[in-house]
Amino acid sequence: MAYMYSRRFMIFSQIYSQMIILILAVVNTYYPQYLSYTFLIFIGSMFVMMFTTFRTSLKHVIGSEAKEVREGRKLLEVKYDDVMSVARHDAKLNDELKPMMKTTLLSLANMFIIFAWYYIYFNILIHSFEGADLTMKFVGFLLGYEIPYIAVTVVSLFTRKSFKTMVQVVRDFIIYDRGVVGSGICIKFPLSSNYVVKVEPSRKFVEIAKVDKNSVIKYRFYSKNYDKIANIVDRYGKPKSESKD
Repeated sequence: MAYMYSRRFMIFSQIYSQMIILILAVVNTYYPQYLSYTFLIFIGSMFVMMFTTFRTSLKHVIGSEAKEVREGRKLLEVKYDDVMSVARHDAKLNDELKPMMKTTLLSLANMFIIFAWYYIYFNILIHSFEGADLTMKFVGFLLGYEIPYIAVTVVSLFTRKSFKTMVQVVRDFIIYDRGVVGSGICIKFPLSSNYVVKVEPSRKFVEIAKVDKNSVIKYRFYSKNYDKIANIVDRYGKPKSESKD
């Protein structure tokens, strides 16, 4: 899902991660008998963060904006089968989605790095701190958590800076006179000045791109009735538009 998280959410994520790291380091240092349970805490905290991320990515769909849009008059509904029957014949789409695929692969690599580091460090390297005082043991455990966290954070930052333009194929959606609600997205009408609309008749889609300072998210609406979508957006959204033959 092409979703750029807010600065507030990113700050929350950093604070949450550091709190978990400190808690784990303290538990491992002062309560070594619970070392074997640390992995469960680690996994639990990851699932909490994943759940929070998922809720954040869907806040537009389950929030007040989506509710407001759904109170409008329903104009057109496009289902998954219609979207995919058109999208699968778009020869250029795979190339456009490659940045997203790379991002997904890097996320999976991050998970592998975390698990591999955790196993190696806490089963082998941590023994070099045996016999040290509590302060040094705390530093040892802290390094065990901070090093993979910093590595993953650097990779994530590099990924976000490398892929500034992202394409999201909206797999099903309903258009109202107040906006569009689809899988993972909600766009209100009229469109604000940072949205740009493009119509591609040859590829049968309407694209609504959200252009921010550091990123562009292109919401792609495929349909056999792309011309009807374009007319609705032009009438109710009143955006900047660009049409290509």
